[in-house]
Amino acid sequence: MIGRFFLGAASLLVMATSVFAQAAVSSSTNPQETATPLPQNEGTAPRIPAIEELDQAFKQSSLGKAADEVRLHAQWRELSNRVINDRDLVEARAKAGRAKTDLEKRQQLRVYYTMFYDRMRSRAGSQELKSYIDTHKTQYLALLAQNRVRPSPAPAATATPSPKPKARPPEPPLPQ
Repeated sequence: MIGRFFLGAASLLVMATSVFAQAAVSSSTNPQETATPLPQNEGTAPRIPAIEELDQAFKQSSLGKAADEVRLHAQWRELSNRVINDRDLVEARAKAGRAKTDLEKRQQLRVYYTMFYDRMRSRAGSQELKSYIDTHKTQYLALLAQNRVRPSPAPAATATPSPKPKARPPEPPLPQ
């Protein structure tokens, strides 16, 4: 059974080869016969974009979330290095360092970070970088909040002075 199958397949292969060989020989020996013309596409040809359009399309394509994050961080770092040494920002950072209390320091740092990130945002080129800067700003300002510290109640303003505790008489000595 298997032998007949292989014999049939081989004979079909030989016949197909001879038919194609015959067609190749006959077309080269009979130049009077012309091939039928290929049908022409009567519709408009597809529009091929210009090089500038292709460049712009590839510049906008994303390489992935991690690659975008790295690119944005590099742009943020470059912008940060340009802005951080501005005179008023250096003064605000020094003022925060000289603060005497923790609360005052946090308030001064809040002013500094707000100035710093607003300055960076004004110099940012793309909307994507601006939103990245806004994200960093909210993260840094959130670090200044002390969520785990319970606020102390404000003392109530009273017109009358609070009574002084009464002095206790001394306890008698213990027997020896």
